[in-house]
Amino acid sequence: MITNETQPDTDVDPAVVANVGMQGPDTKNYVDGPPDNFSKVERSSDSSVEAPVETLDIKVEPSAPAVTFPDGGRQAWLCVVGGFCSQFCSFGWLNTCGVFQEYYLQHQLKGYSATTVSWISSLQMLILFAGGLIVGRLFDSYGPRYLLIAGTLLEVGGIMLTSICKTYGPILACQGIVASMGAACVFNASVGSVSSWFKKKRARALGIMSSGSSLGGVIFPILIRRLTVQTTYGWTMRACGFLVLSLLVIANLTVTSNVTPRGKWIPLYPRDLLVHFKDINYVLLVTAFASGFFGFMLPFTYIVSNGIFHGIDENLANYLVSFLNAASIFGRILPSIMADKVGHYNMNTLGISLAGTMILALWIPAHNTGSLIAFAILYGFFSGTFVALIPACTAHISNIQDIGTRVGLMFFCLSLTSLAGVPIGGAIIGNGMSEKRWNGMMAFAGSFLLVAGIFHWAARIKLVGPSLKAKC
Repeated sequence: MITNETQPDTDVDPAVVANVGMQGPDTKNYVDGPPDNFSKVERSSDSSVEAPVETLDIKVEPSAPAVTFPDGGRQAWLCVVGGFCSQFCSFGWLNTCGVFQEYYLQHQLKGYSATTVSWISSLQMLILFAGGLIVGRLFDSYGPRYLLIAGTLLEVGGIMLTSICKTYGPILACQGIVASMGAACVFNASVGSVSSWFKKKRARALGIMSSGSSLGGVIFPILIRRLTVQTTYGWTMRACGFLVLSLLVIANLTVTSNVTPRGKWIPLYPRDLLVHFKDINYVLLVTAFASGFFGFMLPFTYIVSNGIFHGIDENLANYLVSFLNAASIFGRILPSIMADKVGHYNMNTLGISLAGTMILALWIPAHNTGSLIAFAILYGFFSGTFVALIPACTAHISNIQDIGTRVGLMFFCLSLTSLAGVPIGGAIIGNGMSEKRWNGMMAFAGSFLLVAGIFHWAARIKLVGPSLKAKC
């Protein structure tokens, strides 16, 4: 039956149009040719005009429109600035877990075991990364704007509520859940947005952006230690909340996406996620990063307690987290710049492997101030490389239209191992009074990072082969 409609009844993505009488927002993006089973289209005497077509009960598979990566420009670099602020407030806040771990054990949660208290930081890590599964799909559907607004309200609100908490349950709920939900929104929105503006300089841009988390890991511990001495715990947390609020206002004003969002929610079914695991390159990458996150957070969480165990002055031991994060700033930026030249996979394989080596070769025998500071600096640098290049390596084998979902799924997998890694480390340490137990935790962390390096190298070989000269 011939109708008066000029468009077939299809479920075409708004960003994609077919050249069978349909035009979307971007008339340059056409699907090449009509579907094979498309019936005859009658034309009027004017061949430039499409005649009405027969309504068909078919679906036209959406095809991603071409995306131009400016690799620079005012809007792109403003997005990096906003992403830097987002990372400062999200992952940067999480990097303070070592300071909070020790503070809670000595004050509000003094009677609880290290393993129990470590669930606060483990839950933060779980939600920050696992939340990317939903946040990534929301980003692909609606872009970063609403995610940033919601994230700001949740994270600032959670930190402010934590300031009035006195017992384990409320602290776990407010700091571990509410604030972390907000951090997950701003973290994943910034990663997806910055990735959409860059291709040739993607690792550089993402490295600069992620260095914000390292700077946050420097500033927050110092701020917390200074203020808890000069004022109350409550006002310390409120000061942190106001700092987060001011930076997230900047992020809300500057973070934008270069990819037009779909404009509607697409239901997230298990099969939509499992399809990504048919890509062996993606599977190897997920396995590498997930293995590494069994051990990645253990130095951040326990380096302060380990320093105190070895007799280092408590004030100086607390600065070990700041040393670690300060070195991570350079570890995220400098290797990321090099990665654009020598290859993301090449640089990250080296970073992961050296991070594991630093734990086994330097942290285990480090029993004095100088050696612990040296470990903190070197591990901070190489672990910074590891984290900074996760989005770049994932984007390297992904369609930019699915970048939010793929990076979110990647971080979801990492969240499962990071959730387990910190409590396992705490269980190995026990009451923290045995050198043998401390060494066992370090061996656990370092070994998994080396395993991650092996899988990452396997992923690189799958892409370009074993040649050391190949850029990947």
